[in-house]
Amino acid sequence: MIHELREYVIERERAPGYFALFRDVGMPIRGNEYGRLVGNWTIDEGTIRFLHVWSYASLAERAEKRAALGRVPGWTDAFLPGAVAHVSSQSITILNPIAGTVAGDGTRSVEHGARVLHALRCKLGRAAQVAAALARTHADADGVWVAEFPDPNAVYLLNRGAAPLADPTALAELGVLHATATAIDAGPYRPSPA
Repeated sequence: MIHELREYVIERERAPGYFALFRDVGMPIRGNEYGRLVGNWTIDEGTIRFLHVWSYASLAERAEKRAALGRVPGWTDAFLPGAVAHVSSQSITILNPIAGTVAGDGTRSVEHGARVLHALRCKLGRAAQVAAALARTHADADGVWVAEFPDPNAVYLLNRGAAPLADPTALAELGVLHATATAIDAGPYRPSPA
């Protein structure tokens, strides 16, 4: 299983229009048929950063589902033109889930609500060790991931708490070069209860 973290930067005045488009047009078209939505959040830094995580069985399945979605008329005729008009930039990170509620069989999503996203840049070859240590010490985390690309030395942890992950010296001893913690708010789309 892989997760795709998509991050869009949206100018503040365009955000309400994009969020309505995502909620009212995009999600009804794609649902979970073209990848399962794990969670969505926003960061307000003057401009709005919209983060959403999607689950796929593999990179091959992701490619197949993205190609199939690209053949859906409502997606290409209604959603994508609107998205292009609202979103300033996007980045994508492919993540390997290591632990947390979103790891396992791939059917779980993160409960809607505010979280803290920790991003850790690790020394070459140390990401797996850092992720394993975080999984042991943060068993209640929503997710612990090692990035596949663009940076295979990055580890992410998503949880409810704003407390530091560990003492900076302990993180450095594990092989962490740099760590950030960003408060993220609940996103615009609230999945229907199963």
